[in-house]
Amino acid sequence: PKKQCRATAVVEVVLAQYHEDISWTTEYAAPGVCFTVYSKGEETPVGAVRLPNVGRESHTFLHHIVHNYDTLAPWTVFSQAVRPSWGFRGGVSSSGHLSDNVEFWDYLQPFPGRKDSYFVFSAASHFPSGVQTSRAGILFK
Repeated sequence: PKKQCRATAVVEVVLAQYHEDISWTTEYAAPGVCFTVYSKGEETPVGAVRLPNVGRESHTFLHHIVHNYDTLAPWTVFSQAVRPSWGFRGGVSSSGHLSDNVEFWDYLQPFPGRKDSYFVFSAASHFPSGVQTSRAGILFK
């Protein structure tokens, strides 16, 4: 990937792309932020790294970690390449995978509160009924 970009980046966003339009990434251009796109699609976007179409996004993310272990950015964000937006819609192309009260910018803020990671918990379970959801905001506001 773009080693010169990563050399100056505090935040590197690693995208797993197949056929998604990645033009949205320009909205998040900021000093210290670098995008690395891995494509498994038939048409590889300009500047993207081509990977064989095996595995899912976890394969892409692991590939990035293994091949760049010694040069990882101080803060690395892994994401699917679909435009970030709220909600999961059954895996269709309009699914954005952001949870409630979270913006994509939140992931681009390195070391929030001096912590070394940022996780959004979005699941809820009710016991003993066993009712559960992986998107708590769909049931609760």
